[in-house]
Amino acid sequence: MQSSGRYEICSRNEKESLLDYLEEKFGIPREIFKDYTFLKKGKNIWIFSGDLEALSEVRRIEIIGIKALSPTKSGLKPTTTFVQIFGKFAKKNVVELKDENELIEFASGGIVKRKFDAELGYVIVKYGDDILGCGLYSHTGLISQIPRGRRVEEKWFKEQ
Repeated sequence: MQSSGRYEICSRNEKESLLDYLEEKFGIPREIFKDYTFLKKGKNIWIFSGDLEALSEVRRIEIIGIKALSPTKSGLKPTTTFVQIFGKFAKKNVVELKDENELIEFASGGIVKRKFDAELGYVIVKYGDDILGCGLYSHTGLISQIPRGRRVEEKWFKEQ
């Protein structure tokens, strides 16, 4: 997948491979995505639920759908937006933070240093009923993958 600056519809094999990954890694049933089109732009995978005619009617599309997955050296990393929308369907590799201290550590971009019942690699992180985003679970702990612009600051939670 070379960067062309344009969206391309993923082939049937590419889509099947992505659905296999989401089902095997996170237990998200493939039928969840039956009405979605997977697109690639550069190395990233996007997901789109609209009318495919829109792709042919517009000469140059800057953004369509949401960015879903990005390749990294640790594997395909789901984006925060993708996880917040589709993470509720996940049955595997979902980790739950146990208290506000862990929540603040994770949401501020830190590492939650404890063991979780999950495979090493990317996981879906939740607190209570809320899906927070993606974390990278390693031997070090749960490393926040929350984008810098969405992180909270610890000082917001400290009494003045």
